[in-house]
Amino acid sequence: MNRFEEFVRDVSRYFELAGVVGLLAMFLVNLIDVVGAKLFQWPLPGALEVISFSLLVAIAPAIAHGLFLGVHLRIDFIIQKFPKTLRSVLDTLVSIFCMILFILIFWKALEYGYSLQKAGEIGSSSKIPFFPFAYILAISCVPAVLYFVLETIKSVKGRP
Repeated sequence: MNRFEEFVRDVSRYFELAGVVGLLAMFLVNLIDVVGAKLFQWPLPGALEVISFSLLVAIAPAIAHGLFLGVHLRIDFIIQKFPKTLRSVLDTLVSIFCMILFILIFWKALEYGYSLQKAGEIGSSSKIPFFPFAYILAISCVPAVLYFVLETIKSVKGRP
C-alpha cells in the first residue's frame, strides 16, 4: 500500500512540474506581448490563445498534487460530528464519486480531443491545434483517479 501511495505521489509531483511549465509559459507570453505592444507597437500575435492554452497546462496537471497537499476546498466540519462508522462510509462514497467524476472527465476529454483532432481545429490567430490540450486534460485526470483509488482503499480500511 505504501509503495502504491508513493508511486501516486511521485506521479502527481511530475505532473505538477508540467503545471509549472504552463505557468512559466503564461508569464513569458504575457511579458512578451505587453513589452512588444508597449515598446515596439507590435503585440504578439495569438498571445491570448497561447495564454489560454498555457492556463490549461498550468492548472490541470497540478490537480492531483493539490489533492495530496490538501489545498482543495473540503467542507468536512459537519462530517467530523458524525459517528466514526458513518464518517468512514461517507468518506468511501465521496472518494468513489470523485473517482467516477475524474474517470468521466478523462473519457470525455479523450473523446473531445479526438473530435478536435479529426476536425483539424486550430486557433484562429495562433494556428496552434486544439486537440493536444484536450489530451493534456485527459492525461492529467489519471493521477487524480489514482489518488481517489488510494483514498477509497484507505477509507475502506479505516486509515486516515
